[in-house]
Amino acid sequence: MRSLRVACAALACLALASACAGKDDAPTTAPPGESPTASSTSTQATETPTAPTATSGATDRPAPGAPLVDRLLPTGLVPGLNAQWHWQDGDTGPAGTELFGVCAKADLGSIGAVTAFERTYFPPDDSDDSAAEQIAEFPDAATAARTWSVLQSWHDQCKQNAADHPGLRVRKLVDLPGSGQARWYLLSWTPAGEETGRFEAFGMALDGTRIALLRIDNSGQDHDYPPGREPMAGMLAAAAAWIA
Repeated sequence: MRSLRVACAALACLALASACAGKDDAPTTAPPGESPTASSTSTQATETPTAPTATSGATDRPAPGAPLVDRLLPTGLVPGLNAQWHWQDGDTGPAGTELFGVCAKADLGSIGAVTAFERTYFPPDDSDDSAAEQIAEFPDAATAARTWSVLQSWHDQCKQNAADHPGLRVRKLVDLPGSGQARWYLLSWTPAGEETGRFEAFGMALDGTRIALLRIDNSGQDHDYPPGREPMAGMLAAAAAWIA
């Protein structure tokens, strides 16, 4: 579980955004039809999940003018890791300063967000699998767009974190068709001293002055889903609609 602490609004920290972005900000786009699936040399499935879907409320959306915190996805809209998997309610509150995701270099408040909230989702078993969403409001569309570029640069530079994640593999950014500015990617590694692989699917969506970040962490032998039917693809599509 991620600890939730009050996020500082730090418009003056756009200098950090510039420092994080660097000259390699241009995002990598996956070729048409390519999905970031695990290679045959990573790990093997303990159970090959069927195409996961949200469990309820798929057509519900926040009313116009709804508070930012109400635009976080309800638990029922987060796809499970397989057909029998149903996330449980976690915690909701202001996003803290803890880094969100393996590739992150700063919290959203430090790179321009005026306010940000976080919601966590607990697994239905006693595993350490987890999911979470952060949603942030920026002072204007230009600031949000610059932060969007910074987030993509973190992906491009993520291999620098390999020392903390042995064998870290960073898959390509994949655009989500029909969802505006929405992209996701998959990370995989094997923690030191363990035989089971670890996966982090990370998504991000931009709409005007708002950005949503999504994360699904799980252990397993493989990450094998039909292209476009990955749990993160479903979660990101729902989040992109909810932040609008």
